[in-house]
Amino acid sequence: MLSTQFRHIIRGLWIVCLVTPLSLLMLHQPVMAVDTEPVRLAYGRKIHYAPQILAVKLGYFKDAGVEIDSKILLAGSQNAEALITGAADVAVMGDVPALMAVASGSPVCIVASYGGGENMHRIVVRSGITLTSASDWVGKRIAVQHGSSTHGALLLYLHKYGVNPDHVRIIPLRPTDMPDAMATDQIDATAGSEPWPGNILRRVPGAYALATLSGLGNNYPLMMLVNRKMVESRPDVVIAMLRATDRAIRFMRDRPEKAAEIIGRVTGVAPERELEVLKRLSWQVVLDSKVETSLAQTAAFLTQCCKLRESPKLSNMLDAFFIDAAGLSHGRAAITGFAP
Repeated sequence: MLSTQFRHIIRGLWIVCLVTPLSLLMLHQPVMAVDTEPVRLAYGRKIHYAPQILAVKLGYFKDAGVEIDSKILLAGSQNAEALITGAADVAVMGDVPALMAVASGSPVCIVASYGGGENMHRIVVRSGITLTSASDWVGKRIAVQHGSSTHGALLLYLHKYGVNPDHVRIIPLRPTDMPDAMATDQIDATAGSEPWPGNILRRVPGAYALATLSGLGNNYPLMMLVNRKMVESRPDVVIAMLRATDRAIRFMRDRPEKAAEIIGRVTGVAPERELEVLKRLSWQVVLDSKVETSLAQTAAFLTQCCKLRESPKLSNMLDAFFIDAAGLSHGRAAITGFAP
């Protein structure tokens, strides 16, 4: 969280900028950052980083005066590690690596969520297996990535529908191994985050989607984190990056097929598959009580499974200052399924 003194200084500068009507107008235009030092941005070639991929490819960061030095990594945990070790200035990732990063005591700040949604995770069941009642779950082999937000959501889902997790065989498994495990009848069902459920449905004949892990009080936010040095020395760049990200999300809403085509060229995934996931998730630059509640729920699970020693005090780690400064404090309607 920003120091009180620092916030007063920066807010004072913004008040000066707001004196004239022209300045008010400029708050809603792409902001030009005031320095040209490249920003090392850690993200990946994966649909979860769609706004960052688009902002780079369409030149939105450059339009905002931000030169990006892309650090392309394989997973959110690697993005978090790059930020913690100083190899990146800004990193984007899912909720679990974000929580691990802020709980590590490293000088990093959460400045926004940019996506997520209750449809992030789905349960997929192999052919010939029926899971319509609590008794159907007894003894079934359910694969999930241990310690992930999917894992925590699965436990909540089982509890909601009266299934005792102790009566289910929960098998820790990497998402990449789930299709083959189901195809060879080593597991009866999987719980995973997009795009893995879709991959299983395409690769395993007869597999079907049972449910999304929705209605559990969690929107599984995708997060943007910044190292504290950059927060304190280059706040204008952080603000410009948020606006560029928001601009990319608006492009996703207005031209979803074109967005999926551009993203597919980067990820190597067919555009129609990327479009399916884009529509399934929600996209918005925001930092609100729903994000905080979702992170708190996931942090409690991580503490329970000993991935965190204790739940971090999120109120000390979330600060909507940059959302406010970027003119996004009221937000737009979450772009779920690209509804206008």
